[in-house]
Amino acid sequence: MKHLQLKILITAIVIMVSLVVIRLFVFDNKASDEGTIYLTITGQDDEVLFDGALTYQEGDNFYDILNRHFDLTCATQTYQADPECVYTFDSILYQGKVILGIKGQDFDLMTNWTNTFLSFYYYVGEEKKLATVGPSQLAFKDGDKFMISYQQAWE
Repeated sequence: MKHLQLKILITAIVIMVSLVVIRLFVFDNKASDEGTIYLTITGQDDEVLFDGALTYQEGDNFYDILNRHFDLTCATQTYQADPECVYTFDSILYQGKVILGIKGQDFDLMTNWTNTFLSFYYYVGEEKKLATVGPSQLAFKDGDKFMISYQQAWE
C-alpha cells in the first residue's frame, strides 16, 4: 500500500512542477521588434466601430497594444469593472487582464461579463478563428489581423 501512495505522490509532484515550468516558459507572447497589427472592433449588432492599424513596440504584448491606443476597462477578481485595470489574474489556468470594455475616439463598448462579453479573434488568411487565450497572452506578429467582437452570453 505504501508503494502505491508513493507513486501517487511522485506523480502529483511531477504534474505540478510541469505546469509551473509550462506557465513560466511557454506563455511569453511579447513583441521582439516594432510593427503593426490590424484590428476590427464590432458592436452589439455587428456594426464596425473601429477598423484600422495599430502600431506596437518591442516588448509589448497584445494587451499593451490595446491599452496604448484605447481606454480599457478591465475586470477585478470578482469581475466588477475596473477602469484603472489594476488587477491581473495570476493562476495556472489564466494569466493576465480580462477586458470588459474598450473606448475609442468615436465609440464606447462596455460589457457586464454576466450577459455580455468581448470575444477575441485572429485571422489565418481570411479565416477568422476564436482565440483560446486572453489579450495578455494572444500571440501576434507584424501584419497580423484581429477582431474584437461584442457577444451575448446566450448566442
